[in-house]
Amino acid sequence: MKTLALILALIPAVAHADKDLEASGIHDCGTDAVVNIVNAGGTYTLTGTCTQVNINGGANTVTIDDVDELNLNGATNKITVTAVGAINVNGAKNSIKWKKAKAGKKPKVAVNGKGNSIAKIK
Repeated sequence: MKTLALILALIPAVAHADKDLEASGIHDCGTDAVVNIVNAGGTYTLTGTCTQVNINGGANTVTIDDVDELNLNGATNKITVTAVGAINVNGAKNSIKWKKAKAGKKPKVAVNGKGNSIAKIK
């Protein structure tokens, strides 16, 4: 019985593991809703609904369908998001373009760094 309880306790942790993307490509957030991009100079497309996207690197081009929280640490990244809840930027010369907020008129935004551009697109 203890073994069954242990297995059941571990299932949610395994099912919701983060996905680390180290190479350019397409990822469906329906399979892993938390995505970590840990590379520089890549091109990524994230489809579906992401809970959290963490970008740690520079000169990446990322297109995201839907994300609750976008965390950007690095420089000269170009991010385009269709729907976003919160944007947190630590770095310089990043460009983030968003189409709609998940709640209200604008997403929550926190920026530390210089030369970052965050703008709504039509």
